[in-house]
Amino acid sequence: MTMLHWIGDTFRGQLLLVPLPAVRWLFIGLLLALMAWVVQLPSSETTPSGRHSAWYEDLKIWAWLALMFQVFVYSVF
Repeated sequence: MTMLHWIGDTFRGQLLLVPLPAVRWLFIGLLLALMAWVVQLPSSETTPSGRHSAWYEDLKIWAWLALMFQVFVYSVF
């Protein structure tokens, strides 16, 4: 067994000690933090430039909805 095998086995063993519900809620928390960041983006960065754009062209709306769907899926299943 090489040194890299020993490091990998040690790392794997430590990760197996983390309970899966904790990992699930950490991942959902990451998605919620990403949703908060998306909301904070300026509209000038998420809409087409050079013209007046319609509400449905704002990428923040669609990114937020996609993240909300992921939060729902990971919360329920």
